[in-house]
Order: sequence, then C-alpha cells, then structure tokens
Amino acid sequence: MNDLAKLSDLAGAEIEDLRKDGIEPSPAEIVELNALGWAIECPESRLHLSRGVPVIVGGVALWPQTIYAQDWFDRVGCKLPGVRLQSYALGYAMANVRTDLLDIGPAMAAIKVSAWAVKLKCTFGELNEAISQVLQQDEQFEQPPNKRDSGMTIGDLSATLTASLGGDPDFWERRCAASYCYDVIEAAVRQNNADGKPHGSDPRIKANRALGWAVEKIRESRNVEA
Repeated sequence: MNDLAKLSDLAGAEIEDLRKDGIEPSPAEIVELNALGWAIECPESRLHLSRGVPVIVGGVALWPQTIYAQDWFDRVGCKLPGVRLQSYALGYAMANVRTDLLDIGPAMAAIKVSAWAVKLKCTFGELNEAISQVLQQDEQFEQPPNKRDSGMTIGDLSATLTASLGGDPDFWERRCAASYCYDVIEAAVRQNNADGKPHGSDPRIKANRALGWAVEKIRESRNVEA
C-alpha cells in the first residue's frame, strides 16, 4: 500500500521543476500532485512493468521469458536439432509465454516451431535481433541510461499518444521526461499494441495525463496572476 503521508518521487520531481521556474505550489496543489504521483507509482503499474516490454517482429509479439516459458526452452527448445531451429524455438517460447502452446514434447515441438517459423513475416536475422532486444531486458548488470536506444524514442512515443489520445505532442514529451513516467507509458503503449487494446482507457496513461494536466493548470494559474 502506498503511504500518502510521504511525497512520491514523481510529485517531488514535478514540484522541484515548478520551483526552478519560480513557481511555488500551494499546500493544496502539493497534496494533489502527490496523490496523482502515487497513482502512477502504484502496485498495478509496477506489476505491468514487470511483464516487460514486448518487441514486435514478423507479425508477432515477443515477450520476456516467464518461468514457464524458460523451463520449456531449457527442457525442450534448446535441445531441438540445429542452431537455427533452436533460435526459432526461443522466439516461439517468447511469443507464447502465457499460453498452453508450450505443453509439448520434443517431437511435437519440432513440428510446431517449424510451422510457426514459416508464418513469420521477417528474416531470420530480424528475428534474432528482436530476440536479442527482449533478452537485454533481463540483464541484471546496470547499463547507462540511454532512452534513444530503447527502440521507441520520446518523439515516437509522444506522436503515438497524440495520434491516439489527441492533445499537443509537446505535452506528452514533457510527461515522458521523468524516467519512471517514460517507462510506464512506453510499457503501456507497447503492451496495448501487442494485446490489441486501445490506449485511451489504460489507467497508467490516464494517471500520467492527469498529473501532467495538474502541473499545466498550476503553471497557467501563475501566468494569469502575473
């Protein structure tokens, strides 16, 4: 449970940005920003982030491995004949991390994986690159932050959100500036794309939009007062 008596990291960052611009939020505004910040940093958002970010390739979505999918690949997929078929098996596992299509042994796996590979609308090299991008999400060692190499730039993300939800791209780019905000929104967009769900009703995106609008209203009120 979130402790609303504490200041959320996101609200703290927003307040600090306002103060840098000479705007001092009122106590009521700080309370509102804190509540909205916690709405984004909620357990549901962390749970969604834990699913990882899918990589779309050849008409399928590849997801970071679940324990179930990793177990199948270790027992069956990585033992199929030939490196090429093993690579396809890894992609097949990533595409079916939450389905019962992995409840198959070696003989049936070779048939199912081969049939799945034939339907891919990508090259073998493109599949391997997508698999590599998915595997990088599970790396445990720390990497320097570099959002431009994440596969979806802030510009790409703001354009997608503007097209789906309307508004100003500049608004969404400012909403994506904070690391946690960026991760939450990017994960939401990619997961929704992979699941075929609309973006407009996603609570993670709605919470980010609400926090951004609250900050905008504070700035506009100070401009009017000035």
